[in-house]
Amino acid sequence: MPRQVSDEEYQYLQNRRMVADFVEPIYNDPGLAKEAKRLIKRKYPQLAIPDLDIEDRVQAQLDADRKQRADAEKAAKDKAADEAWKAERSKVQKDYSFTDEGMNDLEGWMRDKGVGDYEVAASYRASKNPKTSEPTYDSQYWRHDQAPGYKEISADPEAWARKEILSAIHRDSERMKGR
Repeated sequence: MPRQVSDEEYQYLQNRRMVADFVEPIYNDPGLAKEAKRLIKRKYPQLAIPDLDIEDRVQAQLDADRKQRADAEKAAKDKAADEAWKAERSKVQKDYSFTDEGMNDLEGWMRDKGVGDYEVAASYRASKNPKTSEPTYDSQYWRHDQAPGYKEISADPEAWARKEILSAIHRDSERMKGR
């Protein structure tokens, strides 16, 4: 049974048909279809567009995999850089005999002066602030009593001096004879 349509309803349906005639070629065009479907999905998020939904899920999975791989690479790179930094720091600390406090001072100086290399900074600081030498004696005493010949000298210094002078004269005369 045919249905009667009012003029307003007919005009409304004609306008809808014209819109559909404009949209259909865009929706089916390979170059524009993706953008058209995205616009429709943006306006009606609950609408199922199977090919777009599958593509979005696949793309989301690929993005997640890429992010996971990039994060793992970044973590490995950061770990390697941290190990290299620690190795360089400990080498400089050992080579220049810096204490932990000395290393902290060196790092503070490096930050202040904008020096990025431990070796350069340590050699500069070591040349500007030389380390004091360690004393070679064990106390304030000379320990002359432990020197070789001390007992003989202290028993009779004049006899020891006479003996040393005579032995020097004897050595000189022997050397003169050998010429």
